[in-house]
Amino acid sequence: MIKLLIALTAVTTLVTLVAVGTVKPKIFPALGAVAAPPTVTISVEELHRKVDMHTLPVTEIVSLY
Repeated sequence: MIKLLIALTAVTTLVTLVAVGTVKPKIFPALGAVAAPPTVTISVEELHRKVDMHTLPVTEIVSLY
């Protein structure tokens, strides 16, 4: 009885592995050669132009004395 159970388990496992190997999932698109995105560089001067000190929020501290 135990040998039959082991044999059935082995056959079921092998059939499952073969079935999984033959099925092609359609969820994922086929991966092809994808061009790399262009590298983005920014200079310090450009950062200074984008960050204007007058547009930054100001926190006002009120004296509690």
